[in-house]
Amino acid sequence: MPRQTRGPFPELQNLPHLDVETADTLDLLERMDLVNQVLAEANCNCNGHAKGLIEAPDNPGSKHRDEYFGADLSELICRCTEHEITRREPNGEIVTETVRVRLETLSVEVDENNEVCVWIYEES
Repeated sequence: MPRQTRGPFPELQNLPHLDVETADTLDLLERMDLVNQVLAEANCNCNGHAKGLIEAPDNPGSKHRDEYFGADLSELICRCTEHEITRREPNGEIVTETVRVRLETLSVEVDENNEVCVWIYEES
Protein backbone atom coordinates (compact mmCIF):
# COMPACT_ATOMS: atom_id res chain seq x y z
CA MET A 1 0.00 0.00 0.00
CA PRO A 2 1.49 3.39 -0.94
CA ARG A 3 2.00 6.17 1.55
CA GLN A 4 -0.86 8.60 2.12
CA THR A 5 -0.85 12.28 3.02
CA ARG A 6 -3.18 13.57 5.73
CA GLY A 7 -3.79 17.26 6.36
CA PRO A 8 -3.68 20.18 6.48
CA PHE A 9 -5.96 19.96 9.49
CA PRO A 10 -8.86 22.41 10.03
CA GLU A 11 -8.26 22.39 13.81
CA LEU A 12 -4.85 24.03 13.29
CA GLN A 13 -6.19 26.99 11.34
CA ASN A 14 -6.24 30.51 12.84
CA LEU A 15 -4.40 29.61 16.04
CA PRO A 16 -2.84 32.52 17.92
CA HIS A 17 0.93 32.75 17.48
CA LEU A 18 3.03 31.46 20.39
CA ASP A 19 6.60 32.61 20.88
CA VAL A 20 8.62 30.01 22.80
CA GLU A 21 10.75 32.80 24.29
CA THR A 22 7.79 34.55 25.95
CA ALA A 23 4.89 32.06 26.08
CA ASP A 24 3.83 30.33 29.26
CA THR A 25 5.04 26.72 29.40
CA LEU A 26 1.46 25.53 29.86
CA ASP A 27 0.42 27.26 26.63
CA LEU A 28 3.21 25.51 24.74
CA LEU A 29 2.25 22.14 26.21
CA GLU A 30 -1.40 22.73 25.32
CA ARG A 31 -0.40 23.51 21.73
CA MET A 32 1.60 20.28 21.57
CA ASP A 33 -1.39 18.41 23.02
CA LEU A 34 -3.71 19.96 20.43
CA VAL A 35 -1.49 18.78 17.57
CA ASN A 36 -1.27 15.34 19.17
CA GLN A 37 -5.09 15.15 19.43
CA VAL A 38 -5.48 16.23 15.80
CA LEU A 39 -3.07 13.49 14.71
CA ALA A 40 -4.85 10.89 16.86
CA GLU A 41 -8.23 11.84 15.36
CA ALA A 42 -6.69 11.44 11.89
CA ASN A 43 -5.53 7.93 12.91
CA CYS A 44 -1.84 8.87 12.73
CA ASN A 45 0.52 6.76 14.82
CA CYS A 46 4.11 7.13 15.95
CA ASN A 47 6.89 5.14 14.36
CA GLY A 48 6.92 1.60 15.75
CA HIS A 49 3.25 1.63 16.75
CA ALA A 50 2.42 -1.48 14.73
CA LYS A 51 5.10 -3.46 16.58
CA GLY A 52 3.74 -2.43 19.96
CA LEU A 53 5.72 -1.33 22.97
CA ILE A 54 9.43 -1.95 22.63
CA GLU A 55 12.34 -2.00 25.06
CA ALA A 56 14.15 1.32 25.27
CA PRO A 57 17.86 0.75 24.48
CA ASP A 58 18.98 3.09 27.26
CA ASN A 59 16.75 1.41 29.88
CA PRO A 60 16.79 -2.41 29.66
CA GLY A 61 13.57 -4.00 30.86
CA SER A 62 11.50 -0.88 30.15
CA LYS A 63 8.76 -0.70 27.57
CA HIS A 64 8.64 2.61 25.73
CA ARG A 65 7.73 4.31 22.51
CA ASP A 66 7.06 7.97 21.80
CA GLU A 67 3.35 7.42 21.23
CA TYR A 68 2.54 11.09 21.78
CA PHE A 69 5.19 12.36 19.31
CA GLY A 70 6.74 14.27 22.24
CA ALA A 71 10.14 14.90 20.68
CA ASP A 72 8.76 15.72 17.23
CA LEU A 73 6.02 18.01 18.53
CA SER A 74 8.37 19.83 20.87
CA GLU A 75 10.69 20.60 17.95
CA LEU A 76 7.79 21.55 15.67
CA ILE A 77 6.20 23.94 18.18
CA CYS A 78 9.58 25.54 18.96
CA ARG A 79 10.17 26.11 15.26
CA CYS A 80 6.84 27.99 15.03
CA THR A 81 8.76 30.87 16.63
CA GLU A 82 10.77 32.93 14.18
CA HIS A 83 14.34 31.66 13.90
CA GLU A 84 17.24 32.11 11.53
CA ILE A 85 18.28 29.52 8.99
CA THR A 86 21.25 29.53 6.66
CA ARG A 87 21.03 27.98 3.23
CA ARG A 88 23.15 27.84 0.11
CA GLU A 89 21.74 29.21 -3.13
CA PRO A 90 22.33 27.25 -6.37
CA ASN A 91 24.97 29.85 -7.30
CA GLY A 92 26.88 29.03 -4.08
CA GLU A 93 25.88 32.19 -2.22
CA ILE A 94 25.08 31.61 1.47
CA VAL A 95 21.86 33.29 2.57
CA THR A 96 20.53 33.75 6.10
CA GLU A 97 16.83 34.36 6.56
CA THR A 98 14.28 34.44 9.36
CA VAL A 99 11.51 31.85 9.08
CA ARG A 100 8.93 30.09 11.20
CA VAL A 101 6.89 26.92 10.72
CA ARG A 102 3.34 27.74 9.64
CA LEU A 103 1.44 25.20 11.73
CA GLU A 104 -1.73 25.77 9.70
CA THR A 105 0.00 24.10 6.74
CA LEU A 106 0.94 20.94 8.65
CA SER A 107 0.36 17.65 6.85
CA VAL A 108 1.87 14.24 7.48
CA GLU A 109 2.72 11.30 5.28
CA VAL A 110 1.79 7.93 6.77
CA ASP A 111 2.74 4.40 5.78
CA GLU A 112 0.57 1.28 5.56
CA ASN A 113 0.50 1.11 9.39
CA ASN A 114 -0.67 4.74 9.66
CA GLU A 115 2.71 5.59 11.17
CA VAL A 116 3.99 9.10 10.47
CA CYS A 117 6.97 8.94 8.11
CA VAL A 118 7.22 12.57 7.01
CA TRP A 119 6.21 15.90 8.53
CA ILE A 120 5.20 18.39 5.81
CA TYR A 121 4.79 22.12 6.42
CA GLU A 122 5.53 25.52 4.96
CA GLU A 123 7.83 28.10 6.46
CA SER A 124 7.25 31.82 6.17
